[in-house]
Amino acid sequence: MGKQMRGGDVLRLIWRNGVALPDTGFGLRFRAALSSILPVQVVILIAKGGCARPLVMADELELAPALPLGDVLVEELPLDLPYGTMVVMLPEGGSSFSQLLGETVGEALVLAQSLGGVPMEHETDALYIMAHAAMRRAATLVLEGHDVDPQGFCRGLGRCLSRHWLAERRPLLPDPMLFMRSDFLWQRQLAVYLADLDPGFSSPDPLLVPEDLLSVSDAPLRLSEWAARTEIMLRAVMGAPEREDAPLKSNLAARFNLQ
Repeated sequence: MGKQMRGGDVLRLIWRNGVALPDTGFGLRFRAALSSILPVQVVILIAKGGCARPLVMADELELAPALPLGDVLVEELPLDLPYGTMVVMLPEGGSSFSQLLGETVGEALVLAQSLGGVPMEHETDALYIMAHAAMRRAATLVLEGHDVDPQGFCRGLGRCLSRHWLAERRPLLPDPMLFMRSDFLWQRQLAVYLADLDPGFSSPDPLLVPEDLLSVSDAPLRLSEWAARTEIMLRAVMGAPEREDAPLKSNLAARFNLQ
């Protein structure tokens, strides 16, 4: 389970009492910090044993045919789970609070990308831009009273993105320690590597990423709506064509001066 947990693995983990509610203090702190970066409905859980990294999933994910994750959790744990909640299962122990937060945010960004409709040729650009926006937002959290170390956050984010971008391609990376650096997103070798990995990568200028890119709502949204609004913002920033069925496109673009 340490490499890649599938639906059946998660289901067995839950049924074997391997998932629990976190300590109240930790759970509130973590959810508050996470929600300050990503305005999405979320529940924080602790996964014991074989879970080596944060798992970030939609509550409607089917762990088995006609058996969505949300229904299983409500049956097995003493919690209310509104429809459209993002489910976060954190590994027990190991990483610091800030690293765990960064890694979780990275997994949530990957999930948002998979739920959205950003054109395939823009996917690497989209994740790169969202990562920069998340890093910049995390750097401001301490000013708002959150006990978050920006460097630890970035190392956690790098751990997630290394799994997503490297896979079996690690030998192609000039510096094998790149993703362990807190400034990895600013390194030229990352942009060069991503361009080799994906010919569609355009090396967006991080300084042009709007500071409020991920702040698509003042209150937590259902997961699907959060992903849709985030997609609209990304399309505006990247200059990608808008989907004809995209909601709220003019309001969000105007709010962030992206028209």
